[in-house]
Amino acid sequence: MSMIYEDNNRQAVPRCLPYETACSLGLLRVNRKIEQLYKPDVNNSNAMQEWIENRRLATAVDLVAEALIIRDFESSEAIAAAKLILSKAPSSSSLVRQLANHFLQTTTSRWTDPSNLLDVNAVRKYIARLKKSVRNYLYNPIAWSNLSLGYATVEQNEKAKMTMSVAMNLAKNNRYILRSAARCFMHLGEPDRGLAMLNKSGLCAIDPWITSAEIAISESSGLKSKCIGKAKDLIKDDNLTPFSRSELAVGLGTMEIKSGAIRQGKKVMRVALVEPTENALAQVEWVGSYFKVNFDDLFKLRSEVPATYEATAVHLYFDKKFKESLKASKKWGRFQAMSPHPIILSTSISSSLLDDDLGAIEIFDNAFPSQRNSPLAINNYAFALARIGRTEEARNKLSQGISDASREEVFTITATNGLVCFREGDIEGGRILYDNAVKGFEILQNYRSAAVATYFWAAEEKRVKSQGAEAKIKEAKKRIEQRNVFEYEDLVKKL
Repeated sequence: MSMIYEDNNRQAVPRCLPYETACSLGLLRVNRKIEQLYKPDVNNSNAMQEWIENRRLATAVDLVAEALIIRDFESSEAIAAAKLILSKAPSSSSLVRQLANHFLQTTTSRWTDPSNLLDVNAVRKYIARLKKSVRNYLYNPIAWSNLSLGYATVEQNEKAKMTMSVAMNLAKNNRYILRSAARCFMHLGEPDRGLAMLNKSGLCAIDPWITSAEIAISESSGLKSKCIGKAKDLIKDDNLTPFSRSELAVGLGTMEIKSGAIRQGKKVMRVALVEPTENALAQVEWVGSYFKVNFDDLFKLRSEVPATYEATAVHLYFDKKFKESLKASKKWGRFQAMSPHPIILSTSISSSLLDDDLGAIEIFDNAFPSQRNSPLAINNYAFALARIGRTEEARNKLSQGISDASREEVFTITATNGLVCFREGDIEGGRILYDNAVKGFEILQNYRSAAVATYFWAAEEKRVKSQGAEAKIKEAKKRIEQRNVFEYEDLVKKL
């Protein structure tokens, strides 16, 4: 079976975004209406002295990077260095110019809705440019951080860890670097390492971006957050901008709603809807769809907030506009290069709901390496392969996916192996596997997935014109209706 879209524990985990993208989305704005600058120490830095002694592009970049880290926006020397960068750096050095623009708080690039976001080859070229950049500007933590995210995207994980460690050593108290590092290490299977960085920074009590990251990563990883009390204080701080509190508000609101405090959860989440990030809006969209909670103004916000690919894809999916959801989820997949969720959703829609198996295969083949190791993404790819007759390839992929699968994912893969058997002519073997999958889902009380597995089982029985096909189709229709599996309501009527 191709997995239905069920993200049972979404949190507003920090996005893995290059510095340029974070700038264009406004994520590096000041937190407070009346800003109280916090200036962390920069150990063993000679950036100012080197700039004064030798006013060239390399020393200018190092000084401006340091000034951003320590939030010294009034330094006349740093301002001069930023202006030199803009006058001397070639137009191809977009990261360096973005750095200077951000320091001077001038208008930089605004987010546009591109028709074709980065692909794997573009990421590899980006890595090559960043490797050159860190050789030329050794003390630029932003370049090191961007390089780490690039390496993680193409599954060069040890290099990703090494380069992010360099970025952290250079700027361990910088918000952008901290959030990038914590999310990167979470992706690389070390969420505790990322959480330790956040907690040791000393910023959880004063910076809502850091507090929200700590809570979201803790909740997603099954770990206990140390910041709940601090978060509740920050939410009440009206000197903090609504934008800076949005991801923190959705994190706390989600926890309240999960605990059954719907009214209190909605009240907290409305703080986020004043001026949300796209990540916060996606969390509200998920909470509304998953817990059947209504929020006002989401339609307007989807059109006003930039890069709302996930929020739009999820909304359209639950509205049964699957072609439109697929279009948004493809962009979501390019925007969030380390998340398998858009690949799981888009392959499921393409193959199962739109009957386009070749389209699903193309989506998986063109996904970033960091997105293709998810057991469910692999399962959906194998499902599409089996349905076009490439059953041997499907079996091989399924054997790869099952090694890291959860119990629930194992039953999904079991059902897909049932499909493989049917397509190879092993009807009894297919029935046994489908039956095991359905019973397994029922043991886990995942009755929606049990209904979907029954639907695909019935479809195979009909395809081979078995004597039991009519009874299995009747069972599938009953299960789909009883469990409100809205995605398959129309499809099951056609069996």
